[in-house]
Amino acid sequence: MVQKHYKKELSAFIDHELSKDEQHKIGEHLMQCGDCRREHDRLKLGAQLAGRMERSDAGPHVWNEIEHRLDGRRTPRISLIGPTPHFGFRNWAGYAVAAVMVTALISAAYFALFSPSGYQQRHDRQAHAPAENNAEIATIPSDPGNADQSVLEPDSAMPSETQPAGSATAWEFETISGSPTVGAGPGKDRLAVGDFMETDAASRARIIVADIGNVEISPNSRVKLVGTAANEHRLSLESGSLHARIVAPPRLFIVDTPSAVAVDLGCEYKLEVDKAGNSFLHVTSGFVALERDGRESIVPAGAMCMTRKGKGLGTPFSAETSKEFRAALERFDFSGGGSRAVQAMLDNRGFYDMVTLWHLLSRVQKADREKVYDALAGYVEPPSGVTRDGILSLNKKMLASWRAEVESAWFE
Repeated sequence: MVQKHYKKELSAFIDHELSKDEQHKIGEHLMQCGDCRREHDRLKLGAQLAGRMERSDAGPHVWNEIEHRLDGRRTPRISLIGPTPHFGFRNWAGYAVAAVMVTALISAAYFALFSPSGYQQRHDRQAHAPAENNAEIATIPSDPGNADQSVLEPDSAMPSETQPAGSATAWEFETISGSPTVGAGPGKDRLAVGDFMETDAASRARIIVADIGNVEISPNSRVKLVGTAANEHRLSLESGSLHARIVAPPRLFIVDTPSAVAVDLGCEYKLEVDKAGNSFLHVTSGFVALERDGRESIVPAGAMCMTRKGKGLGTPFSAETSKEFRAALERFDFSGGGSRAVQAMLDNRGFYDMVTLWHLLSRVQKADREKVYDALAGYVEPPSGVTRDGILSLNKKMLASWRAEVESAWFE
């Protein structure tokens, strides 16, 4: 349970006014504390909106008014609000409506950009291989609505922000060991959009991801800077591995792989890609969403997830799970294991397999769903308002409520 909050220090944290140790301490706290993260996102959004306001000079009539006042040509009124028709009742009502509209627009921008529950929003912006036909697997749409829907519907994607002229389109990096190569020319000290970084067996490098964290590139790896903008920073891991440490609002940092997309939700993780294009994700702090073809796996700290190129997205599993449970899960995910694999998992399940069981609710055949429900309910009781029938019919709102309980039990 989080005991100390840092809301009073967040403004200084955002402006990088604290010591390195304090910045790191608060950054780690934000990965775990939803209340402080929401306040951080609100403050950061306000700063970004203020930074985008255009500056304009006052009109000539304003300066004329000032000159008249200074020259004494008009007698100043001794009142807070002068007797001008602009402050009549009708205009006050107009001002009130305008204020409500501005507040609504800012709130909408906040929830679209930085909602802490952003991992419940789906962004179908990735172009990967065609979706595999797997009749046994259904995906949970997170927004409340039709409980029978089995495919995520994309939200209206925010338009990408165009880099203004002269803005940074490259990231700094530092060599840890050996001689990493960047782009076509030797001696480069920045990774530009479109550039590849490659490391050999003796090389390591650390890339500074704008102002939100860093990514350490392991030996024998190849990465590409796909893009960097105010609303998205994107790398592509072609092969090898990287270790990302990110402190930012959800969905700001993304890594493409040949078999899935890793979407940062404020976290630290290691991501590996083998020669065949398969990927392996291990999250050590916060959450990461692995996405492919409209499907999603939410991987919390202490959990892992695999993907197989040409075979789809795997199901998250605990780092503490048994070998028998993990082998059965791999058969289910990638070898058509079906009901037999589900039963093998249930026979070898443990407390920390709860995250896997929750994901399986929407991925198993209907005949197996009741058994998965009973197994998960034995570890985490469904919250108030969540019914057995609702879960078995894949009611999205109930599934989301139960997931919150599962995550709470997981981190306790």
